[in-house]
Amino acid sequence: MPKFNQLLPLSIASITTIATITVAPVHASTIVGFQGPYDPSNFTLDNFNANGSVDTFEAPDSITLAGGNNSSFSFGQTNYTTAAAGAGTVMFDFNYESLNSDGPFFDPFGVILNGVFTQLSENNGPDSQNGTFAFDVQKGDTFGFAIQTVDNIFGNSQATVSNFKAPAKTPEPTAILGTIAIGALGIASKKRKQNN
Repeated sequence: MPKFNQLLPLSIASITTIATITVAPVHASTIVGFQGPYDPSNFTLDNFNANGSVDTFEAPDSITLAGGNNSSFSFGQTNYTTAAAGAGTVMFDFNYESLNSDGPFFDPFGVILNGVFTQLSENNGPDSQNGTFAFDVQKGDTFGFAIQTVDNIFGNSQATVSNFKAPAKTPEPTAILGTIAIGALGIASKKRKQNN
């Protein structure tokens, strides 16, 4: 019995030390390209008064989103979205091309995060534009790419997204702690039986 009493404080101290290590922030790893949780099969294409489309032939390297041009003379939007697998930063390059005879103002491209559109193309810029953009997401956020059309006439626009990077799923710190704590208790129990 005294041998068990000597082991028990050591086991609890070990678990406390392990807990201190595992509750430190866990940083998400990164998925590069449209693959894994960000494979095109995990994205959803939605058209709201639009007839836009997405070309995923070049995935996982890139995807190309095309906006609407359904001759309705009214606003529309094409969204291509997915859920964030983990918390972290989404980063990508884009090449935007306005095919509208009236220019980029009528068919802007941007990102959408939890339903909020952020425009990346410049209304008064050239028909061809490119850039790099990054934004943060939390696990489960809905995010992706969108092209709006002001009037659905005179041509649409398209944007190719490449060099896509997004956070991967990360294990929960409490799950790691529970597994290690159970393992430590098992080791303490085994040593107790050996010393009896």
